[in-house]
This record gives sequence, structure tokens and C-alpha cells, in this order.
Amino acid sequence: MQDQPLDIAHVRLAWPRALPGPVPHPPKVDLRAYVAVHLVLVPLALAALAWQLEYGALDMAISRLFIDPSTHDFVGRDSTWLEVLGHQAARGLPFLVGGLAFAAGIAGTGIEQLRRWTAILLVLGSAMLLGPLVVNLLRGLTTQHCPIDVLAFGGVVDYAADQSGPFWAQATQSAGRCLPSGHASGGYALVSLYFAGWAAGRPAWRWAGLAFGLGAGLVFSAVRIAQGAHFASATLWSAAIAWTVCAALFLPLLCRRPIAST
Repeated sequence: MQDQPLDIAHVRLAWPRALPGPVPHPPKVDLRAYVAVHLVLVPLALAALAWQLEYGALDMAISRLFIDPSTHDFVGRDSTWLEVLGHQAARGLPFLVGGLAFAAGIAGTGIEQLRRWTAILLVLGSAMLLGPLVVNLLRGLTTQHCPIDVLAFGGVVDYAADQSGPFWAQATQSAGRCLPSGHASGGYALVSLYFAGWAAGRPAWRWAGLAFGLGAGLVFSAVRIAQGAHFASATLWSAAIAWTVCAALFLPLLCRRPIAST
């Protein structure tokens, strides 16, 4: 029997279907357990830690670690490298990742290999953009001032008076515009990769996303603290908000109704 000739045109047309690429395998997560852990316990734990830092002695103690004893100024205040890393990169990162996720999600409407990922990609893009947006809106509603504004660090604001005042600003003029930290939120928004990996049924992606998101948030937080731009508590408030936004947006993709007992 003679071999049949190879139909190159047929191979080319079949290639996309022959290699469809990985597909998501959404898990079945109990709604009540998910809400209890990811929308209650984790945000409350972060908020409680942030509150303890803000109204205890740790905020000032941590900020003093970054004071240069010779200049009595923050070590990173005039650093070009830290300005690029902690200010410019932190500002652009959520827009870059969110924009790419949105673009891939929209492309999924026309590209078969991306179609099953469309929902995850669109939610990922939404989480990357909405978290920092909420944080920046809240900055104008709280009273905490930045370390560089405080008398102990060369500013004009009395720290004790600032602490004894209300948490929420009564008017625009009384807003400190320093809590939560907008730039730290750009890093912590990347915890959306943890939820995206979870929704895709990829444990390795999930835990790598968690490590990457927390790592980026901690790096951006440390840079802004070293610059005197934020107290540590403000960066933790950003982590709590970013986590809550991500958990809320991914809830429909992750949760299923609990199985009724018989």
C-alpha cells in the first residue's frame, strides 16, 4: 500500500485545533467558607494590624528606622532609583497589567485559544484597576498625614494631635491624603493573580501569584516608607483594600452553591 500524500493545507487549518493550549479548570469553592475567610477574616486581620500600627508606637518607630542620622532626613527622599521604583513603577504597574489582561480578555472573543480564559482575564483586569482606584478615592477621606508632614521629621503637623483626631476627615481641608497608600496598592493589586490562578484551577499559578503580589506590595511599601511618603499602617490598609476588592470580584468565578445535605 502506498503512503497517502501529506495535505499541507489541511495540516495548517487543523493546527489551531490540534494545539488548543491549556484550559481553565474552575474549582468548586463553598460560598460560605470563601466569604468567611477571604472577605471577612483576611481583611479584618490586615485592618486590625494596620490599626495597631497606626494607634500604637510602631508607625513612628518604623519610620525612624529610615532616618539618616547625619541629615535627619529620610534616606530615600532624594533617591532617583527609589523614586523610579516606588513612585513611577508603582503608579504604572496596575495600569500595565490590567490593560494587558483586558486586551487579552477582549481578544478572547475572537481567538479560540483564549475564549475559555475571557472571564478570568476580564476580572483580573478589573481587579488590577479597581483596587488602586478605591484606594486613591479613600485617600481624600482620611485624616492621617504623611511622615514628612510631621513635626518630628521636619514637617508642621503635630503627630499626637493628628492621632487624637477623627479617623475620617470632616472636610476636604482636614484630609491628610496619606492613608491608604496609593503606590503600595499598585503592588498589592497583584494578589489578583492568586485569585486568577485559583479560578483557573492551577495551584502553582495561584501560590506564585500570591507570593508575587505580596512581594510587590511589600517592596513598594518599603520604598514609600523610606521616602517618608507613608506610614507603615497606610500600606497595610492598602493591602486590606486590595485583597477585599480582588476577593469580591473573583467570587462569582470561584464559588458554587454549597451541596445540600440529605
